[in-house]
Amino acid sequence: MDTIKFIHELIAVTRHQTDASMKDTTAEQFNWTPPGTASPISAIFIHMLSSEDFFFQTIIQGKPRLWEGSSWSEKMGVKNTPDYGGNWDEFKHMTLTLEPVLAYQRDVYDATDAYLDKLTPDELERKVKFAGEERTVASMILHTSYHTLSHTGEIAILKGIQGTRGLPF
Repeated sequence: MDTIKFIHELIAVTRHQTDASMKDTTAEQFNWTPPGTASPISAIFIHMLSSEDFFFQTIIQGKPRLWEGSSWSEKMGVKNTPDYGGNWDEFKHMTLTLEPVLAYQRDVYDATDAYLDKLTPDELERKVKFAGEERTVASMILHTSYHTLSHTGEIAILKGIQGTRGLPF
């Protein structure tokens, strides 16, 4: 299998896992605040999406995030995305509607797919700056996948704690 095909399959599997964890998520589950320092599914899911938006749009392509360009903050009623090292506590006091977040997911996926459709082996080797260091585009794509999959596991666990199945297997 060539590298480009592998990247497309990696992203497809990552999305399949994400969709499986979010399947049949109710508004109550989406907004439920777990005990301790864990964040609600709403915060984790928006963080996953805004991270992919940031990684592909800003880090890899040098464009503004869709979050800013398409007014997702206003559409969702969320002032800031839950970013790395930030305080996600505001999500513990919010009740969000899932539909606008799913619309943002489609927007992010469409933009990522548009980029991936033009991906070349040379592009995979191009250097970008992330977290104070140089990485290849390929490394950023892998980072996006494992970042998303780790948060997908969190979502599945939070659903399980609430008494429903987090993943179908």
